[in-house]
Amino acid sequence: MQAPDTPQNETQRLAALHALQVLDTPSDKAFERMTQLARDLFNVPVALVSLIDQERQWFKSHQGLEVCETERAVSFCAHAIAHDGPLVIEDTHKDERFADNRLVTDSPHIRFYAGFPIRPLQGMAVGTLCIIDHQPRQFSERDLKLLGSLAGQVEELLRQHKLQMELTQTANKMHKEQKLLKILHQGITDYQALMSGKRLWVFLMEALRELTDSDYALIGEVLPTNTTNALKIHAITDLSWSEESRPLMERLRSGDMILTNSKTLLGQVFAFGEVVMTDDVDSHPQRGGFPIADTPFHNYLGVPIFSGEHLIGMYAIANSQQPLNQALLDWLQPFTDTCALLINLYSQMAEREQVMGDLAAARDQAETASRAKSEFLSSMSHELRTPLNAIIGFSQILANSRRNPLGEKQKRQVSQIERSGQHLLSLINEVLDLAKIEAGHMTLSIEPIILANVFNDACSTLEDCAEAAGIQFRYTSPNNRWQVNADYTRTKQILLNLLSNAIKYNSTNGSIDITVAYLVDHVRISVTDTGPGIAPERQHELFEPFNRLDAEGGSIEGSGIGLAITRELVERMNGEMGVDSQPGQGATFWFTLPMANAGATADEAPTLNSVHTQPSNAFTLLYIEDNPANQRLMEDIIDEIGEIKLQIAPSAEIGMEIMRHCSPALVMMDIHLPGMNGYQALEAMRRDPLLQALPVVALSANAMPGDIKRGLEAGFNAYLTKPLELDKLEATIAQFIQTASGKKP
Repeated sequence: MQAPDTPQNETQRLAALHALQVLDTPSDKAFERMTQLARDLFNVPVALVSLIDQERQWFKSHQGLEVCETERAVSFCAHAIAHDGPLVIEDTHKDERFADNRLVTDSPHIRFYAGFPIRPLQGMAVGTLCIIDHQPRQFSERDLKLLGSLAGQVEELLRQHKLQMELTQTANKMHKEQKLLKILHQGITDYQALMSGKRLWVFLMEALRELTDSDYALIGEVLPTNTTNALKIHAITDLSWSEESRPLMERLRSGDMILTNSKTLLGQVFAFGEVVMTDDVDSHPQRGGFPIADTPFHNYLGVPIFSGEHLIGMYAIANSQQPLNQALLDWLQPFTDTCALLINLYSQMAEREQVMGDLAAARDQAETASRAKSEFLSSMSHELRTPLNAIIGFSQILANSRRNPLGEKQKRQVSQIERSGQHLLSLINEVLDLAKIEAGHMTLSIEPIILANVFNDACSTLEDCAEAAGIQFRYTSPNNRWQVNADYTRTKQILLNLLSNAIKYNSTNGSIDITVAYLVDHVRISVTDTGPGIAPERQHELFEPFNRLDAEGGSIEGSGIGLAITRELVERMNGEMGVDSQPGQGATFWFTLPMANAGATADEAPTLNSVHTQPSNAFTLLYIEDNPANQRLMEDIIDEIGEIKLQIAPSAEIGMEIMRHCSPALVMMDIHLPGMNGYQALEAMRRDPLLQALPVVALSANAMPGDIKRGLEAGFNAYLTKPLELDKLEATIAQFIQTASGKKP
């Protein structure tokens, strides 16, 4: 018998085989149907999907053959792999390579064999689709071509299997991340309730078991002594295996028993702060010293818990179904950090129960940190999808532009950009940098901007609203050479908020004046209204969150946080904000921003602008979105569609003001907005008789089926996801245009 040769690319070939994740998987109906089809087409008793591993051939499907694998040395298919092409043996008794092969001389008594290599990945032959007969037979070129076609179908099945395995693994990973996040959130936010019911440590211990698929777990507090550290166990899995061991178990659980032996697997952790990890507990030199010595342990992981440089606790798991390695340790780090926080809080409560105020502050701080972490991790899809929305959206616009069609080469390049963007979407469950939370959610892009541009942009956005409210709107545009160091979007947000307030709280047939003054190294922008004014002794309350100066019961809606956010934005851009007002004399809200170009002077005369609106019979779409890139993308999309008037608002509060004064035909709204989010805005609209009938379409990077279902159940008329699919967007707009005007754009 001639053994099969080993291919020169054996290493790469085996890597391709293992990448399929198909070896030793259960029977699959799709593969069974394929081999049955081969048996029927060629009228043979045996058909196999054979995969050649390092030392064996394994059958994904073995119609007509009882065994599921054989040695590679006797494998016919291994010869086909070595030959790197189809292999046909019409009569094995006449082929010296196989005449004495035990698969020929013994069961299954192979007399005829035809195998066609299958190459599902990178052209690597990982196995064959083969047919076997117990009688010699001829095999024509047509037969070989037909067998090759069936082998191609097997290749596609293997690729589909690989994709399904990867999707399942991704889903499992996301499920684990969600489970970890839920546990961390509940442990911190429900800390006081768990502690009052003496359930905190049991909760963490059971959570640790669940997260690591372990049979046993414990968590405890490290107590310093005169000689070494000791361990006070707060929660431990029941290790008792007899009535005699149960009292010892109860002592451990109650905290009456303190562990001090440092020469054990537990002691290495609580005494010296070392991570101990082993997959062979029985042979470990420090195997002894467990509280219940007769409990069988197979693997073990002990992790110290530090607060700064101080060792304050530890946890341990045993008999885990997951591999014990550095990856698991890194994944558990948020759990470890949470345990550190909770042990510190527990120690403070135990030592100083009388200082309840301090503990309440610590709890509030912990809850805030937990919510920030929870919101950030749960919105990772949104944070990664937002920039991709612009990348993919603009590439789709370029590819489908009717006004400026691309050449073939450009289309290929743009198509590659879009494909690359789609690929990046699969990376949304990567580990995130928690430093973003420490820096805060709000980031500013401080750069020199032309003040006139943002000034005119903000004023033109609300001029229609002012006119609809009967407010005279006057402003003097600043000099085109004046530049300030600021964030363009946030500066516009500040102006829009002040102008919106001036419209809301003005008197009937009142007026608004917006002016800009040059102050050497700063500019001062003032918004003056003719409203009822504000008493000096209450002006400081204007900037307190949720304080509306007793206007809560009035007819004007508002959250009371706009001015607080506005002042924070101004101060973060190195400016100042204030108000000048007297009762019955209106109010002037002003803020300053630092100049970016010292060469500009106040001597250059500004341009006086009179506000006017241009009538349009076009369909009006209001887009509420705070991201500048997404705003520009929507502008380009609407420009391509034509016959649609687009209005943009950076927040729900400003958008609702625009709706009240200039009712649009359709509202498209992002879910994640500064201040009031999309769901809160929708709820407020449905309560407002003036706005409740407006159709509202959600447009969000939250693209999971549950997100879409929640949005539609909340009352959105439609729910579109980012990155945008232009066909769906245009079809949605067209649907509402038909409803509003009976025609398509």
